[in-house]
Amino acid sequence: MFTRSMRALRATALIIALSALTLLAAGCGDDDSDSSAVDTTDDDHATFAFGEPADPDDATQTIEVSMLDTLAYDPPSITVPVGETVLFEVTNDGAIPHEFVLGDHELQLEHEEEMSEMDGDTEMHGEPNAIAVEPGETKELAFTFVEAGSLEYGCHEPGHYDGGMVGELVVE
Repeated sequence: MFTRSMRALRATALIIALSALTLLAAGCGDDDSDSSAVDTTDDDHATFAFGEPADPDDATQTIEVSMLDTLAYDPPSITVPVGETVLFEVTNDGAIPHEFVLGDHELQLEHEEEMSEMDGDTEMHGEPNAIAVEPGETKELAFTFVEAGSLEYGCHEPGHYDGGMVGELVVE
């Protein structure tokens, strides 16, 4: 009788442990419903719902963007054609670091949260839709936009995005 109780107790403990592991594994899954999610099925090339990084040599248009310490971009709004590769030449004309992050509003909010969790260490972590630009530097970012819509370019240095350092990018 004691042995039967021990087996039942072990079986119950095993069932509870397996149930807990199943719940834990389910909580770790990705939610692919995010329209701005990065598709990493191709190891050499990340894509987004709105487009993908491109070779600067394939650009059909170059757009110069200036980053200002007044927490603004010049120009504050850009329109690009769907299907074409655009080269952004981004210059930090200020005295403090800035970023240029392409994406929809949801992606911008996700990046803002990531940056706030970095406790002051705001160095870029290799996103294919973003560049960090130090004062006086100019960097390039080439992108092909595959879907029409409204996007943003934003800076996520501490306080910059909330302070209004965001531009409108219209793909038509």
